[in-house]
Amino acid sequence: MYVLLLILAVLILVALFLASLYVALQKKNQEEDSSPQIHNSGVYRLRRSPREALLLAKPSEKEIQEHLNNNGWTSSEVQAMVQLWRDQTEQNLRVIEDADIKEVRTFELVIPASQADALKQFPKGTYVTRDQLGANAQLIPPFHLGCRTMLKPRNAWEEGDWKPLLPDGGRYLVPDWRTLVR
Repeated sequence: MYVLLLILAVLILVALFLASLYVALQKKNQEEDSSPQIHNSGVYRLRRSPREALLLAKPSEKEIQEHLNNNGWTSSEVQAMVQLWRDQTEQNLRVIEDADIKEVRTFELVIPASQADALKQFPKGTYVTRDQLGANAQLIPPFHLGCRTMLKPRNAWEEGDWKPLLPDGGRYLVPDWRTLVR
């Protein structure tokens, strides 16, 4: 009789051990999914890259090519414009990702003088926050075809004329991407 109780007690202990091991492993997997990512350099990434959100908010390269082809552009002009769009997008995303590592949370929109008229809604010194960029990927340049606007990380203590970018009627006004500015 005692042997049977001893075997039963051992089986219950083994079952409890296995159950607790299962729960611990499940909890560990959930923590790994929500923990900050670590770069190869060992630096924690504080925020997710806006790369995926930007792909949803901006036109695809195929849409740009179709638009330009339908408006009589030559193949070489189309490729040059698509390459400019790709380069500007990648440069601005890199600026954001590098600033995340350095914990910089504000960015100035640096607009070339030749494109200032097309981007009147962004006067000189306009800045956006990292939170704005994360929630509104359409605020990441390029804004239109031929756009050469760049994000420049700025710290709050830097001197200069600062103008916050504020929504108008709950939306941020950005130009239609089909607008061409050379």
